[in-house]
Amino acid sequence: MELNFRQRWNDLVARHQLEAQLHIPEQPLPPPVESQNIVQIARTVPQHTYSFDKEAILGITQLYANALTNTQQSIYLENQYFWLRAYYGVDISFLGKDSAEMEGHIKQIIAALRRGVTMSIILPDHPNVGRAFSDAALMMLRTEVPEAVQESRLHAFCLATSHYKMEDGLIHYRPIYVHSKAAIIDDTWSTVGSGNLNNRGMHDDTEINVATLDSSLAHGLRLLLQAEHIGLLNPEELAAASRLYREQNLDKEARALAEKAFQQLEEALHDPFQAVQLMHQSAEENLQHYKARESLVGHLLPYLTAAEATQNGLNFREEHGWIEEP
Repeated sequence: MELNFRQRWNDLVARHQLEAQLHIPEQPLPPPVESQNIVQIARTVPQHTYSFDKEAILGITQLYANALTNTQQSIYLENQYFWLRAYYGVDISFLGKDSAEMEGHIKQIIAALRRGVTMSIILPDHPNVGRAFSDAALMMLRTEVPEAVQESRLHAFCLATSHYKMEDGLIHYRPIYVHSKAAIIDDTWSTVGSGNLNNRGMHDDTEINVATLDSSLAHGLRLLLQAEHIGLLNPEELAAASRLYREQNLDKEARALAEKAFQQLEEALHDPFQAVQLMHQSAEENLQHYKARESLVGHLLPYLTAAEATQNGLNFREEHGWIEEP
């Protein structure tokens, strides 16, 4: 982390001929910390962006490639984008060229699905750009591995919230923007950071991620995310479980609540396939609530392509998706 900051900072100091005193010298490494975790920091730095990157630095895509290639059971993704095509300012999925890195990752996911892996992905209904690009990549997975759809092993979701308006006495809905860049593989490997699943995160922008090999960390993170999305715990229980997961100090009463909450999560979500079935059930029930203008339970809805939204009689707009906005 220090190297990444220092290299970029000093490059800009030199490029703009700023005062020499702004230059940051190399720092001694801190003493190692004992840990059971295996942790790796990786970054994306495009070629010729800085003086130190004569060749592109593509560490994040290498992390994903290694993890996806070795997947045996489950893939859980939350991301702002899921693009095969590289986006260069025109929101039309058949224009432009494919991202070599994302083409590789989608092929790795297809191979994993063919091995029987279960995959779920959470995307924003209304990304700032490139919705058609995510639709096209999802359709490729469904077309290439139809058995994963038939066996309910491949699901895409989005998030929303509902609220009552006094003015008209109706329930209204607002999409929750997914800006997360999280991945959990086989409840063993996990990553978070700034790298999106598109050409920019994997190749064209400067990004940084941390990845860990720790089954307790990955498994607990999946349980907490899924529980929050489907509304499995109340806010107090979820907060207590999160504090226990982060190994924060808890008093006796709070620890008992947290342990009970985690036991509930384990019973409902321990198996990744069954957890995705609960997510699918919750999303479909919320879709019916949405159509009936009723309150949502949790935040999960199915991610619907333009064609699917239209088939459901929903008002889909390319620039806004289908979830109503106030």
